[in-house]
Amino acid sequence: MDEKDWTILDMLAQERNITRTAERMFLSQPSLTYRLQQLERELGVPLLVYRGRRGIEFTGQGDRLVEYAREMLKRWGEMKEELAQGQGEVRGTLRLGVSRSVALYRLPDVLRRFSQQYPLVEFDISTALSQDLVGSVSSQKEQIGIVRGNPQWPDTMEMLEQEQVCILSCVPIDPEELPNRRRIAFTTDPMLSRIIENWWKQRYSQPSNVFMHVDNAEIAKRMVQNDLGYAIVPSIVLDGDDRELYRLPLAGEDSEAILWTTWMLYRQELLELPAVKAFVHFIQANYRQSIPSLYANP
Repeated sequence: MDEKDWTILDMLAQERNITRTAERMFLSQPSLTYRLQQLERELGVPLLVYRGRRGIEFTGQGDRLVEYAREMLKRWGEMKEELAQGQGEVRGTLRLGVSRSVALYRLPDVLRRFSQQYPLVEFDISTALSQDLVGSVSSQKEQIGIVRGNPQWPDTMEMLEQEQVCILSCVPIDPEELPNRRRIAFTTDPMLSRIIENWWKQRYSQPSNVFMHVDNAEIAKRMVQNDLGYAIVPSIVLDGDDRELYRLPLAGEDSEAILWTTWMLYRQELLELPAVKAFVHFIQANYRQSIPSLYANP
């Protein structure tokens, strides 16, 4: 087995589909199938259970081999980084675990500017709920986490951004009228959902009138733009094209604004890797440049 075999197994475990894996590896489907059959013959064990259109599953032995492949890919990447360090170059593959909202609204601009400065660095980016990303960084599946909320993290944790949580609508809304207005709800981090739910229960004795439920805050914002209702969102969804939308920040019982925080998590010992060190220092110095100014309500 070599690096290409390790990568095939890792991608196949992600996709659970021969065709999509072949496309990602720039291989023909017959070539990929043949290589998997070769591996089974070399190892003397079946690796896959085929299920037609429903995709594939790994056998117990296959799952063990995927774990091995991922460990070898991790170790090989670390070795390449150590060798590059000896040459004085910043290169290697950065493994980032990033909140979906940050990946959508902040990360592209950050990576564009970072890549201009460090063109030899590559990226392996995972997106998930913040609570899951903390575990990934803890297990060192990811080297750096950019998460939201109030994570429990024993090592270095740096605040990158604080956003207002606000009511978003096409027209000004009297907060007292909210229970009678149509609300657009969306799937989000459970911690943010609890914050919004607690705020609502402190103010109202009846549940909100959820007219529509969508997958994420960006879709909710688009529905608001079409005057289908209001949404309660973190301000990360707002940009220069949203000047026409009305925003009313949420406040707690103490009249303090309710904020949603973005953090960068990492382990201090990983700063010995040039790519990790460069990215951490770049984020510390440049992340705020990716935050658009918040426009006043019209």
